[in-house]
Amino acid sequence: MSFKKIAVVGTGANGASIGADLVHAGYDVTYIEQWPDHVEAMNRNGVTVKMPERTVVTEIVAKHLCQVAEITDKFDLVFMLVKAYDTRWAAELIKPVLAEDALVVGLQNGMSIDDLVDILGPDRVMGAVIECCANMFEPGVCDRETPPSGSWFALGGLSKSTQARADEVAQVLRHAGTVEVYDDIRSAKWMKLVANASELV
Repeated sequence: MSFKKIAVVGTGANGASIGADLVHAGYDVTYIEQWPDHVEAMNRNGVTVKMPERTVVTEIVAKHLCQVAEITDKFDLVFMLVKAYDTRWAAELIKPVLAEDALVVGLQNGMSIDDLVDILGPDRVMGAVIECCANMFEPGVCDRETPPSGSWFALGGLSKSTQARADEVAQVLRHAGTVEVYDDIRSAKWMKLVANASELV
């Protein structure tokens, strides 16, 4: 595997369930989360993902935000799934534990890619669109309405070097759903934002 160590930053309903898909695919995944009860529940009992046709319990490794400073092994790939307004501090948090050629994928709703680029640089950042419906009402338990077979993602680089690695990242993310690579990820994100705005008003 080209990505030896993966982090998921922000392991709410979407982050926790996508991370579990990657664990089942054999990747070394670390969850980084700001909700203490959720971290403790996942470390104690694993993460439970309830889907329409099945429930899957996955043993994972979760870290509190304050434990990031203790991490010594650098991450090759990071999926950022915090809320858009938390992107800047989360990027600063993860920056010291990134490998030299690491990629950070803003797997978020909203226009957070410029915040990531501002802190991490364009050659480390990929934008993404996420179509995955999930909720969380108790620590360690995700209600995922769209299993991997019904989830969809778009990926695209923000520089020539990151765009050249988009297929490499897509290969990883395809364990969580269908993935398409876009040459203009910014436009794809704007389309998702407009769609969300019209539906959620």
